Amino acid sequence: MAVIPEHKDILGQALAIGDCVVYPSMNSMAIGTVIKLNPKMVKVRRVGARRYGESNKYPADLAKVSGAEVTMYLLKHQSH
Repeated sequence: MAVIPEHKDILGQALAIGDCVVYPSMNSMAIGTVIKLNPKMVKVRRVGARRYGESNKYPADLAKVSGAEVTMYLLKHQSH
């Protein structure tokens, strides 16, 4: 049985699959969801991305976000 690694974001909050996070991407900020916890990195899928939307990021490069503004952003930018 594989042990699930525990990663924490830059603010010290524990990250889990399905969490909404912001992260740097090509001189900009991106919003994505955690889709996999690897031993050293976290795989994130960018919200609304149709191609090339997944990337591995170090936990210290992520910040977990929540709230009504994030919920509205996710509803507006989900890809179908």
